[in-house]
Amino acid sequence: MMQRRFVFAASLGCALLVAACENEVLNSPRVPAYQGGTMFQRYVAMGNSITAGFQSGGINDSTQRQSYAVLIGGAMGGNRFYYPSLASIGCPPPFTNIFTGARVGGAGITGTTCLFRSPNIPPYLSNVAVPGAETIDMLLNGPAPGTNSNPLTQLFLGGRTQVKVMMDANPTFVSVWAGNNDLLGAALAGDTTLATDTAAFRISYSQALDSIEATGAQAILIAVGLGHSVNNVVLPFFSRGTTWFGLAASGAFNPAPFTVAANCAPPRGDTVLVSFAYGFGLLATAQGGTPTTLDCTAPPVIEPAETRFFAVLQLRYNAIIQAQATARGFAYTDSVNFTLDSLAGIANQFAPFPNTAAACSGSPFGLAFSCDGIHPNQATQLKIARKIIRAINAQYNSAIPAIP
Repeated sequence: MMQRRFVFAASLGCALLVAACENEVLNSPRVPAYQGGTMFQRYVAMGNSITAGFQSGGINDSTQRQSYAVLIGGAMGGNRFYYPSLASIGCPPPFTNIFTGARVGGAGITGTTCLFRSPNIPPYLSNVAVPGAETIDMLLNGPAPGTNSNPLTQLFLGGRTQVKVMMDANPTFVSVWAGNNDLLGAALAGDTTLATDTAAFRISYSQALDSIEATGAQAILIAVGLGHSVNNVVLPFFSRGTTWFGLAASGAFNPAPFTVAANCAPPRGDTVLVSFAYGFGLLATAQGGTPTTLDCTAPPVIEPAETRFFAVLQLRYNAIIQAQATARGFAYTDSVNFTLDSLAGIANQFAPFPNTAAACSGSPFGLAFSCDGIHPNQATQLKIARKIIRAINAQYNSAIPAIP
């Protein structure tokens, strides 16, 4: 009996020691030595798939480490930047060839494969971003109306919301890059009615910022987008109707019985956007022997009026974000969009049409993007991190070291 009591007491002592250590980690942030370093003792990043480290249609520990947020956390040099590390090949594993469907891990691996979290659970999370999250999802998890919870929400956050996990980490600085999916989900469906309206966007975004202010942390708010739509910059996941029309006219799709309608031709087709999933789905049907036509008035093709709608909506979202930053004394940056605008003007960075002969290692969507045409690759994540650090230093007169 005495032995059992001793074991219990020893176990309890160990548990209390672990709890004490975790509390010490949470409540005693490391102070970086550079100018303004006190502000960056504990950094938390909120957002969606780009922030989480999603690339090439999947996510694993390797891609998570490449997130701009992880890079910024390392440069800040405060307490350790923890992310919800995924085990082994990921959840789901990234593509190695998007055209064949091959993924990291080889045969039998699909888009539903999930190896779950690493068993090493950190004392707090610094990267609380969840792929697929819209602005409302910072505040609420499903099944609340309008939410977009998915298996990664539970896997990353353990039933909590991004706001709750952020507050539990006791941050001194927070970045917010939210809103891309409020627009992108509607664009992928070719349905403007699915976009978050500006009133709802303003409410959700503002409430998330209220929670940041309640912690006493400072913040940087990152503009919606990967390039300005009004500058005719489009994710390479979308190809223009004109491009499809020209390729069909050149015989590029022969001998498949595949036709591209005249309503895809220029000048109208210049502002028609065809998603990779839809266009290549039609092409696969034709290659299977069934005559198929790409009609640039059929959903989910984005027609010219819808292209203009999404461009204006991006501007309105960003006006809301900038106004919130100004009112609260937070930093705001649109530098990511300007960076992608510049890259779009450089040959081979944005592919106008996917290179079907290239595996993922050959950058089929262009040198700036991973193998899904939506998410930035490692090189672009690095560019994003550098831009955000410059914006933080400019706003707060700080001296976060540059990332080499």
